Formats: sequence, C-alpha cells, structure tokens
Amino acid sequence: MKRETILKTLTGTIAVMFGYAAAIKLADYPKSRGEMLNQVFPQQVAEVLTWLIPTIEILLVILLLLPASRKIAAWTSLVLLSAFTGYIILATNDVFSRTPCSCGGILWDGASYFAQLIFNTCFIILSLICLNIENGWIKSMSWFHLKHKKQLVSNSA
Repeated sequence: MKRETILKTLTGTIAVMFGYAAAIKLADYPKSRGEMLNQVFPQQVAEVLTWLIPTIEILLVILLLLPASRKIAAWTSLVLLSAFTGYIILATNDVFSRTPCSCGGILWDGASYFAQLIFNTCFIILSLICLNIENGWIKSMSWFHLKHKKQLVSNSA
C-alpha cells in the first residue's frame, strides 16, 4: 500500500467519525443542547459548546480530506479527542461535584464511559498513526510491504 493511500484511508475514517458526530448533534439540536447543559461547566459555556463543537467537527472533516491541511487536522483531531477523553476520565474519577450524563454521543444512547474511552482511544491511535506517517517519523512502512518482500525473495530463489 502506498503512503498516500494509507493516509487517505486513515484520515477518511477519522473524517467520517467527526462528520457523523456533527450530524447527530445538529440533527437533534434540542437533545444535544440538553445533554450539553447537563455537563459540569457553566450554562453560558454549554450554550457556546453546543454550536462550537459541531462547527469544529465539520471544519475538521474538510481539513482532513484536503492533503494540504491534513497534518494540522490530524493534530487538531488528536487534541480534541484527547480533551474529550480527559473529560471522561475526570468525570469517572469523581473530580467534579457530580457525574454528568454519559451522553452516548455517536455511539448509542446510554453508552458507558468505558465504551466511549475505548472508542476515543482507537481514534486517538488512528490520529497518531496519521501524524507518524505524515511527519515521516515512520521511516519505513515495511510492515505494509512484508508480504511483497517475501514474494520477491521466493521469486528470486
């Protein structure tokens, strides 16, 4: 598999997730707003986040799909997913005066915090892989070419 194909697949997967998340929030705005108002931060912050988060998610979809902005979008995805994950960890460890609703988000209604942590962690890993490939931190993508190399060795024998 070529580097560009891998990056397009990974960033496309992340973009689909963010697009779906934004669509769910905007499709049922009253429910989304109610869930946001049930969080631990002040009502004014919740009101802003009700629109800001889906707006950022839509912007991320666009930026992830454009090769010129893919790197900054991968970084932003990583930061946003890490912030969501950190918030879940704080909420489950009784850091706040009360535990806010789990608000299944893009999973399913009533999804556990643990399910959300697993889901977020998978997408954090995808973002990290994108950044590794995009930044050239992975010098060789030999694991993708292992089968091809074995064929070359067997053909030359």
